[in-house]
Amino acid sequence: MEDRGDVVWAMDQDYKLTAYNASFEEKLKKEQLGKPLKGMDLRAIYQNGVFFNPCKKGCEKALNRYATTAKHTFEEGGHTYVHEFSFQPFMDVSGDVAGCCIWQKDITDEVSNIHKLWDSERKYREAQRIANVGHWEWDMIKDEIVWSNQLYHIFQQIPGEFKASYVSLIEIIHPEDREAFREDVETSIRENGIHDIVHRVIVGDGEIRYVHQKGRTFYDELGNPMRMAGTSQDVTMEVMANQQIVQQNNELQNFVRIISHNLRGPISNLLMLSKIYDWGKDEVNDDIVKKIEHTTEALDQTIKDLNLSLSLKNADKEQFREIKLSEVMKDVDGLLSEEIIRSKANVKTDFAHVESIFGLKSYMVNIFYNLILNAINYAKEDLPPIIQLTTEEDSGFIILKVSDNGIGMELTPEKERKIFNMYGRLSGATEGKGLGLYLVKTQVEAMNGKIGVESEKGVGTTFTVHFEKQH
Repeated sequence: MEDRGDVVWAMDQDYKLTAYNASFEEKLKKEQLGKPLKGMDLRAIYQNGVFFNPCKKGCEKALNRYATTAKHTFEEGGHTYVHEFSFQPFMDVSGDVAGCCIWQKDITDEVSNIHKLWDSERKYREAQRIANVGHWEWDMIKDEIVWSNQLYHIFQQIPGEFKASYVSLIEIIHPEDREAFREDVETSIRENGIHDIVHRVIVGDGEIRYVHQKGRTFYDELGNPMRMAGTSQDVTMEVMANQQIVQQNNELQNFVRIISHNLRGPISNLLMLSKIYDWGKDEVNDDIVKKIEHTTEALDQTIKDLNLSLSLKNADKEQFREIKLSEVMKDVDGLLSEEIIRSKANVKTDFAHVESIFGLKSYMVNIFYNLILNAINYAKEDLPPIIQLTTEEDSGFIILKVSDNGIGMELTPEKERKIFNMYGRLSGATEGKGLGLYLVKTQVEAMNGKIGVESEKGVGTTFTVHFEKQH
């Protein structure tokens, strides 16, 4: 008792002190209650001491043969402390109560940790409810699954009534998805990989919902699978929204194809009529027919652009190959030779870090072509354009940068978004429909990449393209 910081003492049935440790003596001194002496009456101490406040009732119960405990909270030095008092009766040789022993322990840290644990569990439950996700643990030996409360809500089961197991879970899964679920579980166990699958479940009165399951297997020292733990999230709204987007996109593409097909004939007829028109006999009619011809050609090009955009979005990934960027530049140099000479542009390339990219060569030619042409079109009037193309590798990505010393612009997030829209342009200072950057973005995304732009007015513009590195 002397080696512990707990306060321990004993008294007889007349509340006379019979034994105590050093901590008891220190506590009396700290509360200015005098020096402990064996035989002294403790009732005054129980009455006046802040620390000893719960002792009167506790001792009364102990002297009546009832062992009991009591928690006591009090403040000292600006801090709150929680103490637990244990009151234990002891008997004489005749079995009569001779007195009681009191043992005090400071449980402030224990109570604080319990409160922190409760608070952590509360926040965890709230997070699960907000994200509509629950956790589970499957004991493979016993075939028992422990669910968090949120999982009962997701699967619309009643805690205490539903016994979760692999077999009972299979019964909830949609019959058409059960085999795929089994295969994913078995593969993850066999290959020590992640169990990751989205499948349908049938809940309530036959309602179909979508659940995203993720988990990992844990093995014993011999490599035998023992348990699997993971999460389940209700992703019904996300799946339904994606399905709706896909459906709307397909309907839009079909609409564009139908409109394009139906307009192709009348447009061709109008263009043909303009070719056989007898020019030079009537100035007014010539002017009207010329405007009709220009409008029809513009409409024809717009329809071609739309069809090209649709074809780019449906790129065949099986045709992707390793493309040498130096070969791409040879093609682009030929296509832009006149523009480069006319503008006196200096096009510099540095592909030393990354020499090739996985994708379609025609796409890369178009990307280079439009980004370089864009730099030429937005060059300063009195300064030949300097255009730099560089590659680097970072965090699993191949990064292509195309920089210039052109007019630049004050670029806001909204302007950056509009630049890559169909018919969006960096400014109104140049001619053209602004389709080039839209096609660049479409082709970059078709090759699993993403493009961004940085620009400063009077300094220049840099386009940065990130492609996923192929392993």
